[in-house]
Amino acid sequence: MVFALTLEIVAAVLVTWITWRAATGSLARNTLAGVRTRITMSSDAAWRVGHRAALRPTMIAGTITVLWCSLSIVVGSLRTPISVLVATVVLVSGALLSIPVAHRAVRRAAPEEQP
Repeated sequence: MVFALTLEIVAAVLVTWITWRAATGSLARNTLAGVRTRITMSSDAAWRVGHRAALRPTMIAGTITVLWCSLSIVVGSLRTPISVLVATVVLVSGALLSIPVAHRAVRRAAPEEQP
């Protein structure tokens, strides 16, 4: 269980780091990492705006995941498959929530480009 919880921590840090890099412009549009939807991939500006907006829910989910996993590693009674599942749900939920947040931000930033 410690290994699985540690992997969750690594995943949370990686997802947050990738989102931060895209939000700051140090990760260009690509087909491998980031919020890769038709809207966020439509331009470099949309990519950055979307990721800036997605950074907050991603950081919240990532922080909760890291804290939960760390607590689960330290407290023996929490070292269960359920703890790993909880961490996964939190991290994936944050990632999924970041998509509509990113889309709203892109649409607000460029209303003249909307149909």
